[in-house]
Amino acid sequence: MLIFKALACDYDGTLASEDRLGPDALAALGKAREAGLRLILVTGRTFFELTRVCERLDLFDGVVAENGGVLYFPATAVIRALAPPPPPRFLAELDRRGVSYQLGRVIVGTARSAEAAVRAALGEAGVHFEFVQNRAALMVVPAGISKGSGVRQMLRLLGLSFHDVLALGDAENDLDLFDACGWAGCPASAVPELMRRADWSFPGEDGAAIARAIVGPILNGLLPLDRSTRHRIDLGWAAATGETVNIPSRGINVLVHGDPSSGKSWLAGSLVERLRERRYAVCVIDPEGDYGELAGLPGVGRAEGHDEAAVDAAFRHFERNPAACVVIDLAPLAHARKVKMIERCLLAARGMRQQIGLPHWIVLDEAHYSLHRDGVAERALAIENKGFCLVTYKPSWIRPSAMRAIDVLIGGRTAAAHELAFLRSFLTAAGGCSEGVIPALADLPQGEFLLMKKETGSTWLASTFTATPRAIPHVRHLRKYADAAVRPEHAFLFRLPDGRLVATADSLNGFRRIVATAADAVVAHHAGRGDFSRWIHDVFSDRELAGQLRKVERRWGRGEIPDLRQVIDEAIAVRYWSEES
Repeated sequence: MLIFKALACDYDGTLASEDRLGPDALAALGKAREAGLRLILVTGRTFFELTRVCERLDLFDGVVAENGGVLYFPATAVIRALAPPPPPRFLAELDRRGVSYQLGRVIVGTARSAEAAVRAALGEAGVHFEFVQNRAALMVVPAGISKGSGVRQMLRLLGLSFHDVLALGDAENDLDLFDACGWAGCPASAVPELMRRADWSFPGEDGAAIARAIVGPILNGLLPLDRSTRHRIDLGWAAATGETVNIPSRGINVLVHGDPSSGKSWLAGSLVERLRERRYAVCVIDPEGDYGELAGLPGVGRAEGHDEAAVDAAFRHFERNPAACVVIDLAPLAHARKVKMIERCLLAARGMRQQIGLPHWIVLDEAHYSLHRDGVAERALAIENKGFCLVTYKPSWIRPSAMRAIDVLIGGRTAAAHELAFLRSFLTAAGGCSEGVIPALADLPQGEFLLMKKETGSTWLASTFTATPRAIPHVRHLRKYADAAVRPEHAFLFRLPDGRLVATADSLNGFRRIVATAADAVVAHHAGRGDFSRWIHDVFSDRELAGQLRKVERRWGRGEIPDLRQVIDEAIAVRYWSEES
């Protein structure tokens, strides 16, 4: 899937060579349309002059002419001026001074050498227009009119997010065009100031260079999106140096992992806040109601995904607003129903991305719920299209196809030995990492994280950072883990001392119920072996509760605890249901 949904192209010196669209440029524009890209022509020429030199305006979805002063829609032949025409007294002064000019619907075009005479005419007429330079040409435009203002209006009318638009230009007046679009490229013949502002430059000159770029790296998805220094999202500050730590804002997949209470959901919420500030469209799939507080931010909507119709209605926000941020809350649903609705969300996101390129990011919390081997259908995920942030305390449960698509890992404290072993194995298979990275995860303090990313052709690089403050306080709901169903091989098997199986618990709540009702011999058998604390530690990675139960088991063994069942139940209740959680 192309990350760009539209090209906004300058005419002279970019698409056109010597006033005309050559055969290579025409062919490239045709291929871009076949690939589903919207095409916007942006020019400083007067509308009348443009119709004289460009015979294929029908190739474009929209035309921004007269340096942003005029919009034209070829399919409907609708033309719209965004400012009044030049005052007659100003034109009379130009005539009196013998200045040769082209009159547009909104602007006046002349030679750059006539600037002094034009200034004098404006002063005499009492007209407050602005000058825009375009190589050897000079445009006199109403205040507030620019290529950027015209393109922004065009994008609103076409329902496009500026993040999905690649601007192509070559001259000074294209700086405003670049500012109005998410990405920018230019031919090698562009003016130096534009070259410095562009994300990419393409070899060659004029229309031929841009034509090769369109049919080559642009349509084939070969532009290095993650190398643009302008498109980064700040995460925090490096622990060692204090430098800003950031990641690319597009073209990557992120896995955020860590033990319960490590701050992983807090960090994921912080990422959503940063994306919202930058006007990216974000969908948060929230199985346990951890992100509802984001709805307190302007522009963030919350929807309960109780059925398919509710999910579909939530995604329609992106049709109305290219910068929408929507949290889909699935907390009230039973586990099996949650997985089904997560699949519905992912399918809806995949379809909408194919149609309009939105949402830019999909944040899936508790990803182990749905991305284990028996979770959602593979076709629903489409993780190869990038823009996913998976959040989990069980990365080992994530299916291999999803893990292989991860570009950046952000780890909070991770103490579970099997999770550390999995991460070591994953990083080794994916290129390797320095020896101290995995052990460092087990000792991370609250609020610190380890960023791991792979540079092209190298091993995974790691750095520790402190996260930026949140705009909205994050409220954790530890009780959500009590209902989370574990995979069958991780269930607790209650047995009699002779090994006979009497019950199976696949969640913490189920465990509590069985402990409360199981025969004394069963409870004593497991407590004496330390099975309860070991299961909590190994399966839920909850060191705090595991430590408490370990003390309980030892004290019970010494005869200090008369009612083992009650103490176990209270320890779990305090940890997962107290007001502080």
